[in-house]
Amino acid sequence: MNNTFDAFPFLSFYRSKRNPHAQKSQNEADFQVLERVFLNTFEVGLFEVYEFLYQHCTSDLQFENWLIDLKGRAFYEKKKALFNDWHENKQDVEDDFSDTAILSDEQLSFWEANGYLQLNEFITKEDCDDVVALICTTLGVDLESPATWYPQHEMLQGLMLQLYQGEPIEKIRRNERLFAVFAQLYGTKKLIANTEKVSYNPPETDSFHFMGSALHWDIDFNLGPKYYIQGLVYLNDVPADRGAFSLVPRFHKKIDDVLTEESPEVAIARIKETEKVDYLAGKKGDLILWLEKLPHAATANRSDLPRFVQYVSFLKPII
Repeated sequence: MNNTFDAFPFLSFYRSKRNPHAQKSQNEADFQVLERVFLNTFEVGLFEVYEFLYQHCTSDLQFENWLIDLKGRAFYEKKKALFNDWHENKQDVEDDFSDTAILSDEQLSFWEANGYLQLNEFITKEDCDDVVALICTTLGVDLESPATWYPQHEMLQGLMLQLYQGEPIEKIRRNERLFAVFAQLYGTKKLIANTEKVSYNPPETDSFHFMGSALHWDIDFNLGPKYYIQGLVYLNDVPADRGAFSLVPRFHKKIDDVLTEESPEVAIARIKETEKVDYLAGKKGDLILWLEKLPHAATANRSDLPRFVQYVSFLKPII
């Protein structure tokens, strides 16, 4: 453990900006980009950082030591240098992957027409099983014992498990073929993986009901819809009744016109009543990508096993 604070001015700046008493500035959107690059460079999750800052952290030194304890000294020093280079000089973040084109012309045409893609068994079964095992260990779930499937856990918020660390999760997050797909769809290799969470959706019972959100967007409507790609990996087989992911295809072609006529709240209420929703059943390892412009949602699990998901996405670190 450090007893003296190393020179990393951004930690002090970040703590001051995330002080609950700090006033929001006019360049808050720029700071949010800085924050995401910082979190993703150090591969830490938003909620775990907030939990530490708001409940435990009293100094910059303590913040630094927490990062070192969580990620290791060598990792911390490497990422500090990388982030400082980017922050001070706006240098590109790591960009050491190949130019391999993963998607076919047919897949690209489907993406452009429908706003989503489902790539079958894209992640290996072994990698999926390892993340499932980590989730089960974290929650105390035994898949052979349904009585354990409904834990009360502080990291579980609805379907979302605020679990960001662990070699199995990091292995999928750093998958080079995954990077290549996002790079092809974004048209750039200047990307950094978002430190995303995982999801746990057990079957409904008489006493347990679906904890997820209805059809929605994850859009900051202060900024408006953008070309932003969201994604998930099915970590086990997901037939239609096992909480299959749902979305409204092709809505990326309508959203701008819709939002000139209706507020997002009015629009989403109408969409639920009038638009056709696709339910994407799939196999273990399937990768599903969709544009943020598509209304989407998880669905209730009415099968005989929990559904497991890891979320994946990338950020273009540009200000």
